[in-house]
Amino acid sequence: MKMKKRHQQKLVVLSILIFFLWNVPFITIFDVDYQIMGFPAFYIFIFVSWFIAVIVSYIILRKYYE
Repeated sequence: MKMKKRHQQKLVVLSILIFFLWNVPFITIFDVDYQIMGFPAFYIFIFVSWFIAVIVSYIILRKYYE
């Protein structure tokens, strides 16, 4: 079974978005001494954005397998 073009496009857009979010110019915004619940803001940003990307990918792929 071949994946629909729109699902492929959504996954590509998600990959490009994560690439730019984790690129140096944007990531330096979170390179501060600010902490959230004892964790540096940088780590929170990386793990939250990664978690959101996994959830969005799951939703896209779940629709693909329906």
